[in-house]
Amino acid sequence: FQMCGVSRLRTDPQIRMRRRSTRRRISNAQRAIDFNLFINKRVQASDGNFFEHFTTIAHTTMPSLSAKENETFDINSLLKNCSINGDQKSLEDLYVEAVYTIVHRVGRFSGIADDKLTQYVQQSFRFDDERHMHLLSRANEEKPPVVLLNVLLLEARDLIAKDVNGFSDPFSMMGVIPGKTSKFRALDGSSVTDKSETEKELASNVDDSDIPPLSPRTAEKQKQLGGVLHRFGGSFQRRIGSSKRQKKESDNKQIPAKLIKASSVQRKTLNPKWNEKFQFVVDDVNTDRFHMDIWDHDDEEQSVMDAVTSLNHISGLKGLGRYFKEVTQSARADSQSCMDDFLGCITLRIKDIPSVGIEDWFTLEKRSERSEVSGQVKLKLWLSTKEERNELDEDDLIDVRQHIGLIRQFALHEISQSGAPVSAYQGELSSAAATILHQHAIQGDLTELHQALCSWLAYSSLLNIGISYSFLFDVLSDLISKWVPLILDKDDENLLGNSFAMFDQHCRLAIMDHRIRFPTNRRDSCDSIANLLRCMKLMRESCLYEKCVPLQRSFDATLSAQVEMSAEAYFKKAMEDAANDDPCVELSLLLDSVNIACAQFSSYDPIFKAFTGIDYASISYYQFNRMLEEYLCSELMSESAMDLKTSLIEASKRDGDNGRSLITLIRIHFALLEFRNYRTSKSKDDEDNDEWGFIFDRAIGKWTDLMRVRAFARVDLSCQLDANIQASNDIKYSSSYVDICHMIEQIITTWERMRVSDVRLRVDLTEKVVQSICKIAEYYVDKILAQLASDGFCGDLQVFIPGALVSMFCAAINNAEQVRRRLLFHDKLHLDEIATIYRRVTQCEPKWRNKIEKEIDDCDRYINEQIDATTDRLIRRLRSQLKKHVFHLAWSPYACAVESAIKPLTDMLDAELSSVHRTLLHKNFVRVMLSQLNTLVPLLQDCVDENPGLEPIFYQRLYDGCSVLTDFFHADGKGISMETFTNLPVYQKLMSTLSLNQTSTVQLIEQYYKDLLKEQNDVSECKYGILNVRAYYNTNSQTLVIDVIGAKQLIPLDSNGLSDPFVVTELVPRMRYPSQPLARTRVVSKSLNPIFDETFEFHIPSKIPSFAAVHFIVMDHDFLRSNDFAGEAFLDLAEVPGIGTAAGSALRQFNLILIHPSKKEKASTAVLSSRKDDKDAQDFVRSLNTVY
Repeated sequence: FQMCGVSRLRTDPQIRMRRRSTRRRISNAQRAIDFNLFINKRVQASDGNFFEHFTTIAHTTMPSLSAKENETFDINSLLKNCSINGDQKSLEDLYVEAVYTIVHRVGRFSGIADDKLTQYVQQSFRFDDERHMHLLSRANEEKPPVVLLNVLLLEARDLIAKDVNGFSDPFSMMGVIPGKTSKFRALDGSSVTDKSETEKELASNVDDSDIPPLSPRTAEKQKQLGGVLHRFGGSFQRRIGSSKRQKKESDNKQIPAKLIKASSVQRKTLNPKWNEKFQFVVDDVNTDRFHMDIWDHDDEEQSVMDAVTSLNHISGLKGLGRYFKEVTQSARADSQSCMDDFLGCITLRIKDIPSVGIEDWFTLEKRSERSEVSGQVKLKLWLSTKEERNELDEDDLIDVRQHIGLIRQFALHEISQSGAPVSAYQGELSSAAATILHQHAIQGDLTELHQALCSWLAYSSLLNIGISYSFLFDVLSDLISKWVPLILDKDDENLLGNSFAMFDQHCRLAIMDHRIRFPTNRRDSCDSIANLLRCMKLMRESCLYEKCVPLQRSFDATLSAQVEMSAEAYFKKAMEDAANDDPCVELSLLLDSVNIACAQFSSYDPIFKAFTGIDYASISYYQFNRMLEEYLCSELMSESAMDLKTSLIEASKRDGDNGRSLITLIRIHFALLEFRNYRTSKSKDDEDNDEWGFIFDRAIGKWTDLMRVRAFARVDLSCQLDANIQASNDIKYSSSYVDICHMIEQIITTWERMRVSDVRLRVDLTEKVVQSICKIAEYYVDKILAQLASDGFCGDLQVFIPGALVSMFCAAINNAEQVRRRLLFHDKLHLDEIATIYRRVTQCEPKWRNKIEKEIDDCDRYINEQIDATTDRLIRRLRSQLKKHVFHLAWSPYACAVESAIKPLTDMLDAELSSVHRTLLHKNFVRVMLSQLNTLVPLLQDCVDENPGLEPIFYQRLYDGCSVLTDFFHADGKGISMETFTNLPVYQKLMSTLSLNQTSTVQLIEQYYKDLLKEQNDVSECKYGILNVRAYYNTNSQTLVIDVIGAKQLIPLDSNGLSDPFVVTELVPRMRYPSQPLARTRVVSKSLNPIFDETFEFHIPSKIPSFAAVHFIVMDHDFLRSNDFAGEAFLDLAEVPGIGTAAGSALRQFNLILIHPSKKEKASTAVLSSRKDDKDAQDFVRSLNTVY
């Protein structure tokens, strides 16, 4: 029905303001608080913490590293101890090596100056100035190293073809051209002195200003290379032995023949690949140059390679010129031809070679304008040194050992400077340290593989101070990735093998003590053991390890054995720590220790499975279980007076020790259950063979009895010591509820952990525990409410209540509500599991389950009723005032707006809620609102019932007022829910009554017929017969045509078992069609299936009202008495063809089921009957009385 004035009410600012304040109160009233802080220790101590003993079997934290292992390292001592094992002489030798490396730097470099590098070394070694100057002097007195140029000739491409077959047979000649020095050195260390004229000529021919760029690359690339690519003014041929004049002039001079070398000949190719290495001695890095020619070899001259090889035996210009002529001249057409086999050359300054070396493609250059060359050659060049001061040293690993010492020393210095833990170090070195190590690697000719090996050896030696395993993993990965078989010599492999063996032993010891070294309560510890396993796995499964440490067990087998040994050692240590004169206490302590280790399975097992192929949990549990069985067997076989089994039985019978024996026994029971729960899924399928089950069953039964007695005693003491809680929010509580809730929680937690071997006993004890908890809760609620009554909250309360009493009321019902919430422990009883076992064992249905659930539901309902009764007492005192406000709302002048008329009522309700909204739980606050509503609804219903038949506007105002109250109490979902309104019978009855009474007479009559039409459509069986009619509407003549065909299966109403039926037809509601007459068919005698076949016409407009229907009344004709009612049916005019949306104008047949009206008076007719002054209403009621 359409509610008048509702939209105006919903937008009224005063009403909206009132709802907002209610929402604010409800939201602000609830704040989370930890009430465990208010547990009364005196209450717990009254029974020796009986309940807490069963739930505080929490695992203690696994002991971590010892104080010695956790101590803070003194960095000065650390540097001393880790620096070549504290050997001062070796430490000074290493210092001299570092300074020597700085003094004799090689290769092009930029950045840190020598004095800065020297200062860094002094800081790293922690040497004073006097000691530094002494060692610096030693370094300067050392013989300088021999600088070596290493050339790796890789390949060439796009060379020019010199042979008739379209190819060439290229080979290379290369050497170091001495600069402006007085002497130069051969590879064997011999010197050639007295600079010749040829050298001067060569030097003058290769002046830097005359060397154009060797490569045609971009200017940026040339700048990047630092000008290393320059063109030599000619070839070896043009300089040496190319003319008789030069030969004659130089015949008696000595030249560096040993500095010239040649590559192999690559046949028939323009893209040769050599991959050949050469090494040259450099006398002066600043002035010497490297030069290389590429030539085409003539096959007809078989002596060319012999000639090149013979260069190693030439010491003078005379012989050299002859051989170079043979080498560099071939394929000439005649003596006058200028054609040669030159393919190109390159020249670069040695001082421009970076310290890191260079690998690149170099463009070949012409030797003269007549030369025809093309292509590029790929070279790798780097510098190294040979320290002649170490030639007498028999240690071939001196450079490797020195590099290891420098890395370690610099790393320790960086760790001390950072101030961070050692485990945080990830190999970060300063630029000074990196420069020194780089130079040392160059001067020691250490390859990248050797440098990686040194890094591993250096950093792995720092394991004793806690270097990070993740960092070691990266270092080891780098070493393994760079290792190539047959590169390392035997000494290197032996050194690396010893390191691997030491690291493997370290890892095994760490796994043995992993529960202490890597406690699971620390995230970084879990990461550490994961990285240790990664590192160990990487090492053990690498080919490098197999090469250096052959014939070892597989990684998984080694690790599995180590985990077994670790579990066995842990169990033995636990047995030693648990030793006690009382066998029960000893077993309890042992099980607790084992369960501590088992609880860590969830942390360790995923780590082991992620990085290894072993099942950590299964292996460890198997060892624990095996050793525990051995322990129990040895205890049971013991011949002592008090063996374990006897002690357990005696403990289950003992009563005079204040429950201490019972506590120990149940702790053992819990520990065994917990240990079994750590089994893997595979072993859990096995049945438990618990030969001691009867002992634990007896102890559990004893616990249920003792628990009930001590629980009631705690309730009494808690109420006696009850005190208000000063919480951070305004909600009122007292300390007793915290004690009781805590106790119930302890009972439930303890019972959930218990396992009774006999399922029937388990059922009985479950019933007993549930009954005890419910009785405890009810007993506590009764006590606190009785205390509230004794404080004055009883009988008929006065309208004004002191604030202190209101606070007591709030605390009491809040306490009761909190205890009621603790009854939500149904899931923790595991009734489904017990029921399944019960059916399997007893072959009976678990009827006991309903009894347990009913016990909990009854307790919950009882506490709810007690809280509701207490709340109703608070609101009931306001009934007389509420009645006055309802009267004011109902009888205020119609000119007075509903929101104004209801404001005194809402203000009073709001004031009452304001006194408790901050101090009540939300559930209880809603209870107060619901109590107000339950008090108001009967008052409004009485107002309606006492004033029947008034104008609809009277009821409309009450209806609008109820809508305002509904919004007030609902508070946009934060107050009483709409579902509660729907399920509240008295509220629904009131709203329905008001809705009908505010409805007009016409709408009520229409509603009456709508209800009957719905009843007819919902009929599922034909009890009174069927009426067959046809109907259509002629729009042209505005005529409704009704054809009454007949009826079937009418009920007999005469004594002969038949009827004399006829049909009365009318349009309803009558007030909509007052001019339309009733239509009546003829009487068909003695028939239950009459045929009428009569047609009636009704002239009505095509536009029908909101509801209109054709009413068919079937009557039984009686000559002597009044006609009998046989049934009625309705045809909705909206379904007739031609009217409204119904299509077509042809006759449509309708088979209408006859119905009888209900004997119970409809609500709409009752309202119409009450309207004595309404003629239409009274006429309609009389017409119904006439028909029926």
